[in-house]
Amino acid sequence: VMVFNRKGNVVSEIGKEVDLKRPTGIAVNLNKGLLYVVDTVGHNIKVFDLSGKLLFAFGKRGGEDGEFNYPTHIFAARDGTVYITDELNFRIQTFSSDGKFLFKFGKIGTVPGTFESPKGVAVDSDGNIYVADAMSDNIQVFNKDWKLLLFFGGNGSGKGQFAGPAGMYIDKKDRIYITDLYNRRVQVF
Repeated sequence: VMVFNRKGNVVSEIGKEVDLKRPTGIAVNLNKGLLYVVDTVGHNIKVFDLSGKLLFAFGKRGGEDGEFNYPTHIFAARDGTVYITDELNFRIQTFSSDGKFLFKFGKIGTVPGTFESPKGVAVDSDGNIYVADAMSDNIQVFNKDWKLLLFFGGNGSGKGQFAGPAGMYIDKKDRIYITDLYNRRVQVF
């Protein structure tokens, strides 16, 4: 993990001494001073302090609660809950800030409310959960009880359409930033 200053200069590297097999997702909990790194091929999450010291890791390969099958993206919500896309288990898992399993939801499918390839995940200020599905080319929005509220998108290159939505972030003003992989752009909602 490379750390840059505002001028774009590298100021430090995190994880060189740790066996990161394929770091993909990253999230920061500023209140607790924690940096979460998703290690997709390691099937776990490595947690560092902001100076780069490894504090702990959680998860292993599998399909049970707290286990992963190629996790990819992560979001640290304001309340400290960590949301992780467990891509090849076709679900989202949530954990406390210290890595304790809380709950999971999702299953494989092609209808709204199911996932073909969940990638990005983020939470808005009302606690609604947004999940980017790279194969369905849409964003699904769930309430706090994981009930599907709506979905938007679809395959294409026009405004609001996607070709492989992946990374996602929601800022303090509830602006939704979505990487649109194969259209080579970031869309903001």
